[in-house]
Amino acid sequence: MESRFEREIAGAADCYLDLGGVKTVRLVVGDPEAWNMIRRELGWVMTSPVASPDATITLLKYDSPKDFFHDAMGLPFIHREDARFEVVCFCPGSGKGGVLFPTAQYNRDDQTAHLRDENSYYYVTKSYKPEDWINEGHVFVQMLFRILNSEPSTCLVHGACVGIDGHGILMCARGNMGKSTLAVTSMLNGMEYVSEDYLILSQDNPERELRASPIYSIITLSPKMYNSLYEKMDKARFVGISHFKGKYVFDMSAYSDRLRRDYPIRACVFPEINPSAEEPVVELINGSEKSRAITHIAHSTIFQMWSTGLIREQQDAKTILKIIGMVRDMPFYKITLTTDLEANSKILMEFVSSL
Repeated sequence: MESRFEREIAGAADCYLDLGGVKTVRLVVGDPEAWNMIRRELGWVMTSPVASPDATITLLKYDSPKDFFHDAMGLPFIHREDARFEVVCFCPGSGKGGVLFPTAQYNRDDQTAHLRDENSYYYVTKSYKPEDWINEGHVFVQMLFRILNSEPSTCLVHGACVGIDGHGILMCARGNMGKSTLAVTSMLNGMEYVSEDYLILSQDNPERELRASPIYSIITLSPKMYNSLYEKMDKARFVGISHFKGKYVFDMSAYSDRLRRDYPIRACVFPEINPSAEEPVVELINGSEKSRAITHIAHSTIFQMWSTGLIREQQDAKTILKIIGMVRDMPFYKITLTTDLEANSKILMEFVSSL
């Protein structure tokens, strides 16, 4: 008799995602409603099918992970309540208690499972309503992080990237420091654009040049910033509200002519908002100021992945050192932002044009 898992997989839609030219991931989606949402959000990175993708992510609707493990692998499901991320499958037959199945891991906070030997990832959820996917899409980002982090010269980071004529800048800052608003405003004013939130950094090229690529075609803005940019965002399509971030989510597919992939980075920029400043200022920084900027991008990336437990302590140091190694030789600049969004964007465009 065909299991529910087999029925779900047989009726699933799939696509392939190009992760910065470094990895290709097959995405399998078992729910039509979720597929429509995902197709819009990932349109910028979809690519042609490949025979052997580097990883597969499967999104399925189950009432509980226990049901999923039973249907998918025919194995009982166990986990310790005090453990956040651990081996969970149990194989009967080896003595009185059985043996643990070593390739399956389950994160009880976000309902994800990982079959390490097969490089397969499963996300099990009770609901695929659009509002649920908006709030839980962060889990998808974290799965991509794990896949990309296996490469020594590649990492998914929390940052922003815009540029002019192939000269890109990477904005390094924690959340709520103005990088998203600055990146989106500059893109709406004509700058080339990679991302305002998460992006792929890679030096996997013969020149070891730092390059950036996007992972999706959405942006998030606070209601206040959206109100300020309302007239400019004539082609943006409202997707929903992210209760995880308290921000509006927009589909920016209509701006695909400004999107760039594998985009060269010429400098790093550290934005800070100063409401009392009369004019924005860009200045070269070194020493402790540069160290602070590097700390921001490393800390922000780790914090985002820690928030649902997809990084563990032994991985933190390696990830931090990788990020530091990728950006430490770049020139760093501090941009002091004012409350005038257009003035901020103008000085950034002038700065990038001078690189």
